[in-house]
Amino acid sequence: MVEPSSTADAPGEGLPTTAYTVLGILATLDEELTAAEIKKRCDYTLRWFYWSPAVSHIRRELFRLRDLGLVTEREVPLGRSRRSVVYRATARGEELVRRWAAAPAVDEPVVLKDPALLRVYFGHFTEPHELVAVLDGRLAQLEEQIADLVWSRRRMQELGLDAEPELRHRLALGEYLLRAAHAEQGNVRQLRDRIADADPERPGLQVSRPRGELRRRPAGPPS
Repeated sequence: MVEPSSTADAPGEGLPTTAYTVLGILATLDEELTAAEIKKRCDYTLRWFYWSPAVSHIRRELFRLRDLGLVTEREVPLGRSRRSVVYRATARGEELVRRWAAAPAVDEPVVLKDPALLRVYFGHFTEPHELVAVLDGRLAQLEEQIADLVWSRRRMQELGLDAEPELRHRLALGEYLLRAAHAEQGNVRQLRDRIADADPERPGLQVSRPRGELRRRPAGPPS
């Protein structure tokens, strides 16, 4: 898949989105990070709403950014014989990622890729109980996602990161993602129940919920 990029002609403009992502991670807290450390940041955060690129992809973008003068590269020793390479955003790199973050995103398509929903779309090739099992698996994933997001929020509070001005937007995004996960959980559960209702030969698939009691007006003469 070819990543969307800007069409501007200025040096450093028109980079793939992953390049801006790598640059933004480096510039946020002005850190020196290895490609593997950038990958971990992506796994903890970006994977919930965008994607987490492979380490090899991150390295390619770091080399590109280095050649453009947007990041610096430095070797650090790891024991007697091992060495690692850390990267840091330059002032030009920080300025570029600021311009990118402020630019409209309307030309970049939003892509939804949900393998469970794709199987439902082709559900006529299978049986309702098999689709129910697929959606039960998706519900289990959402439970895990919600637990991870709640843990991440609490961990940031424990570390005092919620007081960092540079991270306030990420905290707000975390709340958004948590609400979105709860909303998707409800939608998937409704879809699962709808498909289960279409299989009368397997009543065990259907969810039994207690019915609420109707409150009736006490018998008596009309007022």
